[in-house]
Amino acid sequence: MKLRKAFLVVLCAGAGLTLARCGGASSTPTVTPTPVVPTATPSPTPTPGGGASGLPPGMVCDPTPPPLYKMHVKFHSDQSPERKVLDSKPLVINVDGYCDRVGFGGWKFCDTRVEGDPQREACDYLVTGRALDTGRWGPTWYFNNTLCSQAGTACANHSANQFMAVAKDPGIFVACAAEVWPVAENGERCGAIGNN
Repeated sequence: MKLRKAFLVVLCAGAGLTLARCGGASSTPTVTPTPVVPTATPSPTPTPGGGASGLPPGMVCDPTPPPLYKMHVKFHSDQSPERKVLDSKPLVINVDGYCDRVGFGGWKFCDTRVEGDPQREACDYLVTGRALDTGRWGPTWYFNNTLCSQAGTACANHSANQFMAVAKDPGIFVACAAEVWPVAENGERCGAIGNN
């Protein structure tokens, strides 16, 4: 009991000294805090098969893809110098033999599924999320850092497929996945292509 009382006296005396120093003049310089750059944290994984953040009802993607490696963007068709159709698709890294399990072999990265697989659309949706400007499943398209939907006649979201866009002017076109899926350590959420 005496030991406990002695400990409490020492503890209270230390606290009192600390509080007394808080109000007094200080000879130590004021330190300006260094700004902390926030680090990206992966958003929650969408729920496969429906739900508020998941796939449309009835769609399935199993096994679910690993983190996004990048959005691959290419020219789909060159209809004229004034009108080129762009296409995009998400590529994912190969974790735990994912690429082999979905039919690609031991590649370092791969599509979410092979062409023609009935789960391809659902898996692409899962990794890419919804476009910011249209709300449709697929990437958000930008023309020279402006949303494609706000770029006037220079760029247009494809009427039936959010993974496609129409390039009408020279510039840089970028397709970006939403932040609903984690990105690989050396990966990128966006992919770009130049239209000359």
